[in-house]
Amino acid sequence: MIERSHNKIRILVAEGFELVRMGLHALFENHSSVLLVAETNSIEGLFKLAIQHNPDVILIDLQLSGDDYAEHISKLLHVCPQSKILALSQDDSEHIYLQTFYSGASGIINKYQSSRLLLKAIYEIHAGHSMFDRQLTKLAQQTRPTPNLSAEIQTEDITLQQVKLSNCERRIACLACEGLSAKEISLQLIVTEKTVRNKLSAVYKKIGVKKQIELCLKAPFYNYFK
Repeated sequence: MIERSHNKIRILVAEGFELVRMGLHALFENHSSVLLVAETNSIEGLFKLAIQHNPDVILIDLQLSGDDYAEHISKLLHVCPQSKILALSQDDSEHIYLQTFYSGASGIINKYQSSRLLLKAIYEIHAGHSMFDRQLTKLAQQTRPTPNLSAEIQTEDITLQQVKLSNCERRIACLACEGLSAKEISLQLIVTEKTVRNKLSAVYKKIGVKKQIELCLKAPFYNYFK
């Protein structure tokens, strides 16, 4: 029977590798502030256990979902809205980073990081904070809309709305903001990957950003693409 404690952060682990699960089990067992309520090595088991235990934090191995990790994270938050999700990844690619961010996860951490950083991430997202790359967090804070917009922000918004993009540029920018890679965009629009990259470079120049993360976080510009 699973132990319950209101004084501990209740954690559910979904990890495909047994050795990693064993390591996490040992890590949490030695900390009085966290409690491993359940673990699984499958997506099916993840949803079943999440509904059953309603954990505070869910650690999910992105490889467990294949290419459907963003969809699974969104569905998981739908059935367990009170849970916070921390993604475990072996890949630091911007594409994975963006899709995880927009799926609603509270953070992402590389599996090669230290156990100390993992625990810190768990504490942070349980407290209501995000655990993402510093650059992404900084950009998110700078572009997050507030009830009382300053004149400076309002002026910036108007400027963004006046940016002229071709229909092709607007479509590519929209897909990029959904977290798709250049290769995925090229397949969806049936154009070459080189064309997508050239169009994105043109969009970056017009908007005044340098990379995909900055483009996606240039709110409220995201709605302008649609």
